[in-house]
Amino acid sequence: SPHTTPTTYALQGNPVLVNSPQHTGLDAGRLRPSGNDADLPPDQRDEDAKSACFEFEVPSEVRVLGRPKVTLRLRMDVPFGQAIARLCDIAPDGSSTLVTRGVLNLSARHGVDRADAWPLGATEDVTFELTGIGHAFAPGHRIRLAVSSAYWPWIWPQADTAGFTLHPAGSSLELPVRAGGLDPAITFEAPEQSAPLGVVHPATLDEERPERLVVRDVAKGEWRLEVDPRRGGKRVYPDGLEFTEDAVETYTIHEADPLSAHARSDWTIRLHRPELGWDTRIETHSEITCDAADFLTRDEVICREGDEVVFHHTWERRVRRTAR
Repeated sequence: SPHTTPTTYALQGNPVLVNSPQHTGLDAGRLRPSGNDADLPPDQRDEDAKSACFEFEVPSEVRVLGRPKVTLRLRMDVPFGQAIARLCDIAPDGSSTLVTRGVLNLSARHGVDRADAWPLGATEDVTFELTGIGHAFAPGHRIRLAVSSAYWPWIWPQADTAGFTLHPAGSSLELPVRAGGLDPAITFEAPEQSAPLGVVHPATLDEERPERLVVRDVAKGEWRLEVDPRRGGKRVYPDGLEFTEDAVETYTIHEADPLSAHARSDWTIRLHRPELGWDTRIETHSEITCDAADFLTRDEVICREGDEVVFHHTWERRVRRTAR
């Protein structure tokens, strides 16, 4: 847009070690929000506490439209790592609202088609974009850039836990700032939508599980995120078809061990026509773990017609961690 100007904010302060706990990212929200109550990221203050944060005053409204960009001067003593940058809007009461974020696998700093190990002890500048956004920072608020070295479960952790040293001198945040007000010539008609299908959602006596539940095992130092994606539950279509879908996703990690990362998905779909006397069900169970060299995937599929199992298959596969 001709109304957007790149505006640079230089980071200030002394070099800081960024070595985030492995459970940093539990408040990231859903990768693909679909309108559920717990889909969007909650207050980011807990995530900010696990990150290196830099703030900028907002004396007058700052409208951001486009893809922010960060340049970070980093020193790293391990060959592989990752940098996560979050842009947050800090209200006068201290609450932190996530605006946008971006991630760089540091071995892909010279291109996503190659994996270049970081020279041990070297200092380099890396630049990457954040997801495009339209947001207005109100006067009296603050712009916060939060940088972390982990973001589970959105980003699978690297095998090393040393993090990196961030040098504010030479590092910056660039925002695409839009000047001017709204264009009165741009208008939108009312949205169009088709008539509903008449699907019925039967009430059940079962208590719904939480959409997003975070459990901390203090003794083990382990964190578990349980997600119910709320894909529809049970519904009855006008032609009598009963469709039931139930799923839970579980992400577990030890706060100090990146190789403890474990992701599991359990899914069941049932198709039932009582008037025709048929009842089918498909269950899937999938999980991913890792070691320093490979990902290990385990999968199981069970198909039933009534109470009879008509298909059952399990398999395992190792996938090399080539782009570490």
